[in-house]
Amino acid sequence: MGFRKPMDYNSVHHQIYLSGVELNSPYNDGFVQWEVKKELYKIKWLVDAILKDSSNFVGEEEFLKENEKKEMWRTLKQ
Repeated sequence: MGFRKPMDYNSVHHQIYLSGVELNSPYNDGFVQWEVKKELYKIKWLVDAILKDSSNFVGEEEFLKENEKKEMWRTLKQ
């Protein structure tokens, strides 16, 4: 059997985005916001560990450089 993705990118992206909304909502107190932030850190650490253990692929460096440029432009526009 081949690889089966448990969730698609858009679903995961949406859930993480909603966590960011809750994290920054003025209607939540610090206790709720801190719990959301802890969960986001745990997700980040998991993804970092998986990426660290993965192989490098053709075109990966260019993909990362292109996204670094986009991030830099977004930061400079603020």
